[in-house]
Amino acid sequence: MECGSAFCAAQIGWFVLYNGAIRQVTTGRFARQMKSIIDKRYGLLLLTGALLGIEMFVLLLLYDRGLLSALFVQDYSFISRGILALYAAASLHILWVAYRLSLEFDFAGDAPDSAQGHVRRYFALLQNSEPGNGIETEQILLTALEGRCRNRFSYGYVVADLMLKLGLLGTVIGFIFMLGSLTDLKSIDINVMQKMLGQMSGGMKVALFTTLTGMSCGVLLNMKYHLLDWSVDNLLDDVRERTYLMRGQ
Repeated sequence: MECGSAFCAAQIGWFVLYNGAIRQVTTGRFARQMKSIIDKRYGLLLLTGALLGIEMFVLLLLYDRGLLSALFVQDYSFISRGILALYAAASLHILWVAYRLSLEFDFAGDAPDSAQGHVRRYFALLQNSEPGNGIETEQILLTALEGRCRNRFSYGYVVADLMLKLGLLGTVIGFIFMLGSLTDLKSIDINVMQKMLGQMSGGMKVALFTTLTGMSCGVLLNMKYHLLDWSVDNLLDDVRERTYLMRGQ
C-alpha cells in the first residue's frame, strides 16, 4: 500500500507540474519566449526532446525507488505495460513530427530553393497562381497547408483517448478479479478469509494501477499534441505574415 500511495503521489505531482508548464508555454506570459525558441533551427525538436528528457528523469526516479517495479509486479493484467509501451511509441512519433515541423519553420523563414516541405510548396503554388485570384487562392492554399501539417499527428488524440479507455478497461478487469475471489468463499475460516482478502487486494491494485497509468499517460500525451497544435498555429501565422510581405512587393 505504501508503494501504491507513493506511486500515486509521484504521478499526480508529475501531472500537476507538467500541466502547469505546458499551460505557461502555450497561453501564459512565456508564450512569446517559447515562440522565439521554436523559431530557431530545430527549436521545436529541442523543446520536445527536453520534455521527453524530463519524463525519462522522472521514470528513472520512480524506478530507483522501486515504484515502477511495483507497478509491473502488482498489475498482473499487463494493461499498464501495454499503455506505457504505447506511450513510448507515441512519444517517438511526436519527436518525428516535431522534427518535420521544425523544418517547416525553417522554410517559413527563408524558403530556400533546395528545401522540401509543405511551406515551400505553398509559396511555389502561390507564385504560380493567377494574379486576379490572389486572396481566394491564398485562403485555399492556407487551408491545404494547415491540413497537411495537422494530418501528421491528427490521430494522436485518438491514441491518447485509447489510453484512457485502456485504463478504464483495467479498472473493470481489476474489479472482476476482486469480486471473483468471493466465489471461493465456502466457509468462514481465518485462512480462507486471509486468502480472499489477498485476492481482493490484488484485484483492487490492478484496477487502481491501470486507471492511474491510463489517465496519466493519456493526459500527458494530450498536452504534447496540444503543443504541436500550438506550433502549427504559430507556423501558419508566420506563413500569413510572409504572404502579406510578398503581396506588398
